[in-house]
Amino acid sequence: MHVAIIGLGPSARQYLELTKRFGGRRAFCDETWGINALGDVFLCDRIFHMDDVRIQQIRAAARPDTNIARMLDWLKTTTTPVVTSIPHPDYPALEAFPLAEVLTKHPTGYFNSTAAYAVAYALHVGATKITCFGMDFTYPDMHAAEKGRACVEFWLGVAAASGVEISLPKATTLMDARSAQKDRFYGYDCVELGISRDGDAIKVEFTDREALPTADEIEHAYDHSRHPNAMVEEGEG
Repeated sequence: MHVAIIGLGPSARQYLELTKRFGGRRAFCDETWGINALGDVFLCDRIFHMDDVRIQQIRAAARPDTNIARMLDWLKTTTTPVVTSIPHPDYPALEAFPLAEVLTKHPTGYFNSTAAYAVAYALHVGATKITCFGMDFTYPDMHAAEKGRACVEFWLGVAAASGVEISLPKATTLMDARSAQKDRFYGYDCVELGISRDGDAIKVEFTDREALPTADEIEHAYDHSRHPNAMVEEGEG
């Protein structure tokens, strides 16, 4: 089963472009899952809203003109299954995340975002392929952004280790998918990597680069004053 999970980041647009190109979402994947209010934007088979709605109700009551208040109105009426932490009788579509079952199989209590729960749920229900859109964590506050990104990447790693195929759009920074291949293999600055498959084995060939990077280029690569997410630098966050 191929599951596409759509988060709130800018690369969510790639889901729209891909499904248009394929002629519809069913031609691209078996199920589409949306995070929070995206379930009311895209046609989804399942929605993930892990915030306790009682917390969201407090927020909505204090600020009734916000997107949170409008999302709660929709959550009360949707008939699409909504996976959450604690179900509530005023929201009939809410169903509890199978926390005990997931932790029994994968005993790591590490969930700091709804997106991470969605990836773990896909693994739990037996997805064989997971494609993530909109999980870019492109926020100016890099500490909060990288915290959420790390948890999603951790669960994608658990899924990959379990034999699940992971697919990401080229527009996202999740797992550095937006970076060129040479930037995803730390330490191989002076060679070109040629990676191919030889039966069941991976073959790697090294070709010396004609020109080595300059001192300025090297220092730029080591510059940690820049935001770690290039999409923020470009104003896309």
